[in-house]
Amino acid sequence: MEAATKEEHIQVIEKEATQLATVLKEIKEGLDIVRSKVQALTAKVKTSNFPTAEGISYLEAKHLLLLSYCQSLVFYLLRKAKGFSIERHPVVRSLVEIRLFLEKIRLIDKKLEYQIQKLTRDAGSARDQVDVSENKSKASEKPEDKLKYRPNPDLLESKTDMLAENGGVYRPPKIAPVIMEEDKMSKHERNALRRQKETLRKAKHGFMKELIDDMEDRPAEVKEYAGLDSWESQRYVEQFEDRARQEEELFTRVPLTKKEKRKHKGLRKSRNGLLGLTDGFNDEIKTLALDDDTNEQTSSISNGGSAMGKLKKRKSLDIVIHRLSNMLFDRLAATINNNVLLGRSLQLQFDKLQVISM
Repeated sequence: MEAATKEEHIQVIEKEATQLATVLKEIKEGLDIVRSKVQALTAKVKTSNFPTAEGISYLEAKHLLLLSYCQSLVFYLLRKAKGFSIERHPVVRSLVEIRLFLEKIRLIDKKLEYQIQKLTRDAGSARDQVDVSENKSKASEKPEDKLKYRPNPDLLESKTDMLAENGGVYRPPKIAPVIMEEDKMSKHERNALRRQKETLRKAKHGFMKELIDDMEDRPAEVKEYAGLDSWESQRYVEQFEDRARQEEELFTRVPLTKKEKRKHKGLRKSRNGLLGLTDGFNDEIKTLALDDDTNEQTSSISNGGSAMGKLKKRKSLDIVIHRLSNMLFDRLAATINNNVLLGRSLQLQFDKLQVISM
């Protein structure tokens, strides 16, 4: 029996020998590094260059935990090296507890990281300021050299260089804004550019667009004006009903915003579908009144005030009124046609519903 136990013991040692050798090698390297660092720290503490009496208590507790963890770990490895059993040994329990404490305080490390860095940075800056002040005090002890306040001829500007740069002519500094020569335009070019802009502005008006469409035989554009049967108004009514339902369920009244009030007012005005009937009315009047013929007529009236000028002015006004009346009649007819088509579509849908219900 004893021989069998010895053989088993030898087999266990041979099995774990390689692993133990690598672990011991790593421990030796780590111990050398720790020994060098600890010796440097102890030397600073002994010479009072590294005071820790007024430090952070949390860091001191963490250092003590790490030290006790290292001690327990060394004792654990010592028992393993001698071949003693570690089952139910208190060193295992202490290792587990200390490791658990170190894992738990990681959150505290993250929270205190910024404060610790700030304190160390402030301490370093204070140390630098002390060193600078000491250097200044040492420099102030030296006798002051009064010759350092003498004028330096090398810093003076020579008049010959200034005249050579400016060519001997005084040029005032350009502080006020100056018009560039490239931007200068003649009066004829400015008038041509103004006429071009005026032509483009007139071409954007609705009356000119209708004339161009008639001349080029383009299809007529039918505009859809907002009414009670429009898609926008139906969506607004659905939103308003959902809002009223929510107010009844919650027993609270939600006030309308300014934007919603304006939208509600605009939809109420457009209940007959005639809201956009007079859109662009002012633009078309301006277009008709700003023709070259009318300008010549007004200038002749202001200069002479003859009866022929008044007659031409009356004819031009009749033409304007005739064109505007035709335009309004066309828009009114288009709106009526849209309403008729809408009524027919609604009647067809109503008939379909009656057939389905039967």
